[in-house]
Amino acid sequence: MLALGVPFAVVSLISLLISLLILAILLRVILSYFPGMSYSPLVHYLGLATDWIVVPIRRVVPPMGGMDFSPAIAIVLLYAIRILIVSGDLVGAVLSIVLTVLLILIILLFVRVFFTFFRMDPWNPFVQMVMRASEPFARPFRSWFPQQRRQQPYGYSRSSSTASSGVDLAPIAALIVLLVIWFAINYLNGHRTF
Repeated sequence: MLALGVPFAVVSLISLLISLLILAILLRVILSYFPGMSYSPLVHYLGLATDWIVVPIRRVVPPMGGMDFSPAIAIVLLYAIRILIVSGDLVGAVLSIVLTVLLILIILLFVRVFFTFFRMDPWNPFVQMVMRASEPFARPFRSWFPQQRRQQPYGYSRSSSTASSGVDLAPIAALIVLLVIWFAINYLNGHRTF
């Protein structure tokens, strides 16, 4: 079903442009992690092409804990707009935003669990970024495991008495809860009649 009776060619063109903009934002984020790339002409042009959407979001949602979430929010919003334009389904677009955000959080928590399970170097910048970004979602589950409260940040303490492996259980609990919510919303989205 096409949105508002707009011709298929117009909808396809708009969908393609939104997909290219999402790709440009992704490339901008990925290239910013490579040393020396922030001054390359490609990153400069990607910035010019995407600043109009990323900068206003950054004003509303400033970087927290050294993490800039504005590109991720821009991608999620563009994805929802694309779904709304292609299908004309407002509820489906909102549900797709929720599902996409949940999926990003699930992947983030899964990577964190992987890092803590295999005791990755806590001083690695990528490991620190993942730990900082996922901590707000793991923190509410710390009360479920009171013995872990004296554990060092990011689950690297050897003195914790929770598990012999020293794996931080709070992100695992958060991951399970988010997976249940994600599957429930997916199920309800597939069976809705409106």
